[in-house]
Amino acid sequence: MGELNMYRQLGITPNFTEIGRKYGLHRHTVAKYWKQGEEIEDHRRDRPSAFDEFRDVIERKAALPGVTKKAVYEFLIHRHPDAGLPKYGSFTKYCRDRGIECAASGAPDAHPRFETPPGRQLQFDWKEDLRLADVNGEVFEFNVFSAVLGYSRAHRFVYSRTRTEDDLLACLLATFTRFGGVPEEAVTDNMSALVAFSGGKRRRSERAWRFAREAGFELKLCRVATPQTKGKGESANRFVSRLLAYDRDFEGEQGLREAIARIEARANSEPNETTGLPPAALFMREKEHLRPIGNLRLLQEMVGDVSVQTVPPTMLVRAAGRQWSVPRACIGKKVNVISMPSGQVRVTMGGEEVAAHGADAGAGPIVYSEEHYAEALEGKSWFRDADIREAARANLALLDRLGGGPDEGDR
Repeated sequence: MGELNMYRQLGITPNFTEIGRKYGLHRHTVAKYWKQGEEIEDHRRDRPSAFDEFRDVIERKAALPGVTKKAVYEFLIHRHPDAGLPKYGSFTKYCRDRGIECAASGAPDAHPRFETPPGRQLQFDWKEDLRLADVNGEVFEFNVFSAVLGYSRAHRFVYSRTRTEDDLLACLLATFTRFGGVPEEAVTDNMSALVAFSGGKRRRSERAWRFAREAGFELKLCRVATPQTKGKGESANRFVSRLLAYDRDFEGEQGLREAIARIEARANSEPNETTGLPPAALFMREKEHLRPIGNLRLLQEMVGDVSVQTVPPTMLVRAAGRQWSVPRACIGKKVNVISMPSGQVRVTMGGEEVAAHGADAGAGPIVYSEEHYAEALEGKSWFRDADIREAARANLALLDRLGGGPDEGDR
């Protein structure tokens, strides 16, 4: 029965103004339906929606493999903060009413909730083999290290090109530095950076377990094919899926890092489904229960050779007998330069990674990333009307052939 028929059965005359407001009709129209014994037509869907302006974007993003409605919504409010978009519930209704659906995922296996007290556990994993193109069409293949504290659900996401043991230890150190302490235990799966299988036996990395001992936590591996034992980490990985909505909507590696940092911030500020509170709020309680980080300098040296340097105007720091580029924003500031056993060079500032160069970087004594070199060229009068990226590529090609950096007059 329609709403008017319900009132008829009760013998009550309804409030025409209130019903009209509810269904997007004038009170006189409602009164006409009442007198003629007709049902009310719901015209609420006919009202313009704040999302209508972005329908093409919504449909395009929803069609991307693996993207969720939440990911599309987060992308919209990030790119259009002044559009006054309604809350997520209104967005899901908008999509439902207009038949906009994201790819459905299979139903997960049931398993009970398992809670841990404050400071007890960290769960971590990799979001592997991600592939996104930026606004210039350049394709980035990368991974995201994902970690979450068991009690507060505080998240940490770290961009990484590869998933080596060097990468893992660097990401763990960055996580503990951000949280300001370590938990009693850290749980993950049998990732190749930690264990190797030979003859049916599992051989663990002594370097990683020594790192754990020195940092002050116990490193634990969950059983094979039982991801539910680290379900909070698996849940954190779903937040990283929001990255897929940024395909062709970021610029360069730095833009990718910034998108990951924003997703981390949002994940920590949104109320958690289980606790009902934002992880950032519960983290203030959990932080008191974290153990102090062990000898930080020793941990850094276990990750690689560390030096503290002030970045010159050339945007180059020294490590392993070569010079490596960093972002322009680092000029004049102190950074930690870590040269790893694998040949990687990572640069951090204020505990956050700002640059990473792979072991497969050019053979010359100076290694500029194209993105950093393009930043250096911005603002130069002779490049004002030129394509900065093309100019950067041309100059870097010359630099490689010369086997050295630009002289002082070219900087």
